[in-house]
Amino acid sequence: MTRVYEVPYLPDDGSRWTLRLAGQTVGTFASRFEALQAAVNRASADGGDASIGVEGADGIWRPFGSDIKRPVHVPTLPPVRLVRAR
Repeated sequence: MTRVYEVPYLPDDGSRWTLRLAGQTVGTFASRFEALQAAVNRASADGGDASIGVEGADGIWRPFGSDIKRPVHVPTLPPVRLVRAR
């Protein structure tokens, strides 16, 4: 089974980024860079079947391997998350 770590584009509560694994929170971070770094570290530790889904500014989720390179085989990513306007 492929494990997909999810890093959103925007912080969840306006100040912290949430790192998720299969929709479950596995950590919160002060910056998106820290969330990406944690995702890379966790995916690398999990081995070859782990990947990282990163949400772009356009709302599209893009897959990356544990080495943060685009994978040869694209795994299924989470559905698009709607962000409400403030």
